[in-house]
Amino acid sequence: MVWRETGTMDERNGFIDDWLKDVWTVTELCERFGISRKTGYKWLGRYDALGRAGLVDLPRAPLHHGRATAAELVERIVSVKHANPSWGPKKIMGRLKRDEPWCQWPAVSTAGEILKRHGLVGPRRRRWRAAGNGPWPEPSGPNSVWSGDHKGWFRTRDGVRCEPLTVMDASSRYLLALEATSSTGEEQAWPVFERLFEEYGLPDRFRSDNGPPFASKGVTGLTPLAVRFIKLGIILERIKPGKPQQNGRHERFHLTMLPLAKAPQADTKAQAAAFDAFRRQYNQVRPHEALDMDTPAEHYQPSQRTMPRTMPEPDYPAEAAVRRVRHSGEIKWNGGLVYVSETLAGEAVAVSETEDGKWALSFYAHPLGFINSKTMRLVRTSAAQPKPAGAAANHPEQQEL
Repeated sequence: MVWRETGTMDERNGFIDDWLKDVWTVTELCERFGISRKTGYKWLGRYDALGRAGLVDLPRAPLHHGRATAAELVERIVSVKHANPSWGPKKIMGRLKRDEPWCQWPAVSTAGEILKRHGLVGPRRRRWRAAGNGPWPEPSGPNSVWSGDHKGWFRTRDGVRCEPLTVMDASSRYLLALEATSSTGEEQAWPVFERLFEEYGLPDRFRSDNGPPFASKGVTGLTPLAVRFIKLGIILERIKPGKPQQNGRHERFHLTMLPLAKAPQADTKAQAAAFDAFRRQYNQVRPHEALDMDTPAEHYQPSQRTMPRTMPEPDYPAEAAVRRVRHSGEIKWNGGLVYVSETLAGEAVAVSETEDGKWALSFYAHPLGFINSKTMRLVRTSAAQPKPAGAAANHPEQQEL
């Protein structure tokens, strides 16, 4: 789009005058003046850099071989900041250098001073620092570890609850999903993962917190979604309660998407469209410091492990005792009943004797715990944790936490 032919300078000055009134957004102003947002940001950048004198047409010489004037460089830096308010000077310069490597761009520190002079740098917030990667090995490449979580809920402007479901590849930081789900229930999460597995293949491991839909408070900690993952051969990694730094990359990403929650859309459909646009920019446009200012899309590739058409059957050792979990969540063992989990009702589990004489219970390759032959209860593989206050004395799944 171009300026209306009613006096170019008059139009540009009117555009700036209306912008200074602080009544309209850039998008609304561009619609009022019949220009594109790109053109609008261009002249806002010129005005910020040079005042009214910047509204005069500059020579149309291309920006190459280091011949760009200081004013032109300032204009480009300021324009990128206007288009991406959350970006700092590192990301802005990373993007500009990738787009036009032949231009002699200023240093990141100089770009920071330019933004500061134009009032485009807010107070520095405390930087999130992830303390390590938990007790697991670093991801060896794309799809070795996916992480998932529900970002804290908010309401769209029509009052509908939104519980954003986020899924990310830990190695490439590729944002696989950002879904506007309305709850943390498995019935909404599984269709998202099913689509991701069909499109990108299966990860080797999946990391999450201990909340729904990924984990439960029962002795096995399993949910229907976790059961599906185990059947597909995906190893579960659960962070310790109160240790979000064990999933630090994902938690840091949630800070990046925080502005989306602070500016909800009109309804769920509009929110989903905003999430899709954010995901495309995050993956394909926004430089990432951990990737040497590359984008996640440049480092991600689909998994070689494809989604099977049917769920595979367990392959238990011949010496294992296989038991079918009853609808009550129990299995029969040594003439008695041991409560396992109602989530596994109808599934086959295996009991194997360990070298030290313990009876280990497993589901596919996932360890569930050990059977205490004296109490006829299942205890977790990890060290026993204190019983929560108010736990029902007659419900094993609430006792053995």
